[in-house]
Order: sequence, then structure tokens, then C-alpha cells
Amino acid sequence: MLISFIILSAGREERIFKTINSLKRQSNLDYELIVINDDPYVEKESLDFLRDQFEQNDNMLLVFNNKSQGASTNWNTALQLAQGEYITFIKEGDILEPNFVETINKNLKSVQTKIDIIQYKQMWSGLHEGVTECFLEDSKIYNLGESKEVFAYINQNIYGKLFRLNYLKDFRITFRSSVRFDSLFLFKALGHARTFLQIPEVISSHRMGILKYSAFDLVNQWPHILNYYRRIGTYKELRDELNYAYTRELTYDFLSLVSKFENKQLYKKALKYVNSKMENKLEQFAKSNKSFLKSSDYKFVKYINEFESFIANELKHNK
Repeated sequence: MLISFIILSAGREERIFKTINSLKRQSNLDYELIVINDDPYVEKESLDFLRDQFEQNDNMLLVFNNKSQGASTNWNTALQLAQGEYITFIKEGDILEPNFVETINKNLKSVQTKIDIIQYKQMWSGLHEGVTECFLEDSKIYNLGESKEVFAYINQNIYGKLFRLNYLKDFRITFRSSVRFDSLFLFKALGHARTFLQIPEVISSHRMGILKYSAFDLVNQWPHILNYYRRIGTYKELRDELNYAYTRELTYDFLSLVSKFENKQLYKKALKYVNSKMENKLEQFAKSNKSFLKSSDYKFVKYINEFESFIANELKHNK
């Protein structure tokens, strides 16, 4: 089996129906779908719907929780149950292109080597619109022992990735329990991966809404990421790449996301937090960080060079 799709469900019939329907239309059926329902109080109609889908789909595995476990525990459960060569995390409401599985299959056959992490492109809607921003080269096999730029420029969202299951198990890579540390999982996986491939095709649609967990978890996990690389002995050689990824997430992705929540107090708190973390650091970063100096993300480069005035203006207008 090629791919295990993993969904955490809250029993939203309309959304999960769209996702399951898009899977039914796949031209290549070499996949399984693992659905974990994490809401024990979901309406009976929604439970009946999930059961009906399970009975109608031979390649679907359905798990019901007696009490809510949280995303991390549920994803770890799915990793134990998965049978595919690759696993990918998708959301209720994601719509997969009919050629999703076949596109992955063709790309893997064309490279004829084991790829540990595959990054595919998505069409985003909601809080963020447009095709996934990617600053790595399409269709290039990155040898991660040599191509350090992947650590800097990889898209940090857990969605839009496929992970080779056996190597995750070999290195016992799992999600940290009790917290939503998606990027920690991603960078732990990246730290042990040997190969990375970004494919050029846009093969799914993904809607981004307001987070159901603390937005600060997006940045609070970064000390754990950096400490993990210190522990496995690779931080020094990846210092610039990891600090570029951290700085971009903190100053750009995090603030951009929180600004769209229509929560003025939260945004003000985020601005002050980022300002305190980056005070007196960005000038040296912009002058000496090799990943920043080589970056083709010109929007981010311009943003950092103007960050001091940006943060001052935003704090002034969000008193």
C-alpha cells in the first residue's frame, strides 16, 4: 500500500464527506484512510454517517475515542495503525485531486530511490489564500547530508507532507503528548531523514481557519526544536538554517496568522512577544545569516529589513 491518509474528525459531516468523496474519485486506489473521531459527544447522526462510510469503504479504518485525546495522541495512534509506505495528515474538508495518489506514485517511480519526506503543493483558502509558498527546487532529490537549505526553507506546516513510515518507526519519531507541536515533529523527522523531494503539482485544496489551540504553541515549540538538534549533535552545522527557519516562523508566519484572527488583544500580545524576542538580534541576523543572505523569499527579506519600523507602527496602532 502506498499512502495512509490520516484525518482527525470532529464529526463534521459536510466537511468529511467532501474529503472522503475526493478519495473515492482517486484514479489510483493504492491507499487507506484512517479516521479518528476525537469527540465522544458528537451527534448520533454524525456517528451514523461515519459508520456508513466505514461500511462502504474497504480501505477505511475508523477509530472512536471514549474521551477526547487531543491531536498529538490521536496522530500517534494513527502512526501505529498505518500500513502505507507513506503517511500524510489531512483535515476534514480537504479536497484531494483525483490524481493525488497517482501523482505521488509517478514521482516516486521517476526518481527510483527511497524518499523520506515529500512536500506537495496545496491551494489554500480561508485565512490564507493561494498556492503553498515553496522556496525549494521542484523535482530535485535533496540529499540532506549535503543540502542543508531544506532545513531553512521547508514549509513548516504539517499538512502538505508525506513521510516514509518505516524511517519514522526506525527513529521512533512521534508527536509530543499533550501539546500541539506540529513543527517539532516535522523537524525531528527532518533531522533523521536522508532524502527530501518537493514535487511541482498542486494536488489538494486546504482551508485554514482560526486555530483551536494556542497560537503561541507555533513559536513555543522552537526552543524544543533547537534543543533537539543540540541533543543529536547537528545544531552547529545547521545553525544558520535552523535560526532562519525560527526567525521566519516567529517574525513573519506567526504574526501574519495572528493578525487575521480579528482579536486585537491577542495580536498586541503577539507583537510584544516577538519584539522582546527579536530586540537587538535582527540586524546581526540580516548581516550574517547565510540562509537569509541567499534567500529567494524576497518578500521576507524586505520584511526583515523593515521590521523595526513595522513593529513600531503596529504597536502604535494596536494600543
